Amino acid sequence: MKIKIYLIAVCLLPACSEKNVTPPVALKVFNTLEIPIENSFNPDRTRTQYIETDSGEFLAIKNKSIPEIILFNIEQKRASYKIPLFSEGPNNIGVDNGFEIIGIDCLFIASIPPKIKILNFKGEVKFSIPIEDIDNDVNFLVANNETPFLFNDDKLFGAQPFLRNFFEISEKKAIQVKHIYQVNLLSEKEIVQWMPIYRPENIWSEGRRDENFSWTDRYDSIIVAPYTDHRLWIISKSKNTLINYKAVKSTSVNNFHELSQKAFGGDEGIIEELKNDRYEIVIYDKYRDVFYRFFFLGVDSNEYNITPRGLFGNRPKVGIMVISSNLDLIGEHLFETHQIQPWNYFVGRKGLYVSTNNPNRDDFDENVLRYDIIRFDGLEYDE
Repeated sequence: MKIKIYLIAVCLLPACSEKNVTPPVALKVFNTLEIPIENSFNPDRTRTQYIETDSGEFLAIKNKSIPEIILFNIEQKRASYKIPLFSEGPNNIGVDNGFEIIGIDCLFIASIPPKIKILNFKGEVKFSIPIEDIDNDVNFLVANNETPFLFNDDKLFGAQPFLRNFFEISEKKAIQVKHIYQVNLLSEKEIVQWMPIYRPENIWSEGRRDENFSWTDRYDSIIVAPYTDHRLWIISKSKNTLINYKAVKSTSVNNFHELSQKAFGGDEGIIEELKNDRYEIVIYDKYRDVFYRFFFLGVDSNEYNITPRGLFGNRPKVGIMVISSNLDLIGEHLFETHQIQPWNYFVGRKGLYVSTNNPNRDDFDENVLRYDIIRFDGLEYDE
């Protein structure tokens, strides 16, 4: 099997400096984007992909009501194209768990059971690549805002953050599990390889914590941002190795939730989770050459007239760290309560787009997509 993908040549992330920068960082709302949507469209906020082309800027979002991905023209503020997804027949994609549009008429789907399905814009499956590991039980595949597919020339990189038998596995064995795979798209042998990348030691020295992480990339470097650890992982795609760990701590994130099997999965566990801080999605802004690392602040669920599950689905207190290309903290900002919708952000040429259509806001409107375009003081913008 040979699949040709042409990507920009890459280089290593510059060496990290130890300079300390005092937060906070100021921001302003540059503009607001509102796109009307049809009644049949139920947006899946877990995957919002910004696409810049010669014909304009587009936002791709999956419809949860109808199996399709819709491309919205940002400038024209309307849906411009629909990619059908099939659950039966020769183009069956299985249970999809995210996507990546990589070019005109080329779409990668993360499918369960774990396979990468490569489709055209008619929804026709052109290739299918099983993702397996004889040393690790792979039953989960994803390409969403947390861990999108990443690329380097003829290689695709994917993440499988979770541990098998989470409450039984020892820390010693947990730090020996490989979580990142690469797919050699031009190879006919050894198509899938698991990279020798491991979690740092002492991950549970202060209690067993959520193992999930987010990631992004900058040129040759992959930056992994765990949800319950201040340390970022710096990985070289070309060298297939871990370069370093670096702690980049928010001044607001201080208490991580220690998971308990007894409370796991019930309201008790949710309430305890809400009380604690946690990091969230990390995004690279190629236009300003900075990273954004979102985080949640702990809250007392009794202080809100919303169920614990409603609060957990849309955490009320969200903040953002602005981090330099050298992984130094530039500053951070705390949004107002329920100001933005977690998970639903993307970077565009004009700035950072954050969804303000949070279901817990009084002005929530299910008939529009609504984003504030925010800009940070000290960063350069084209207009």
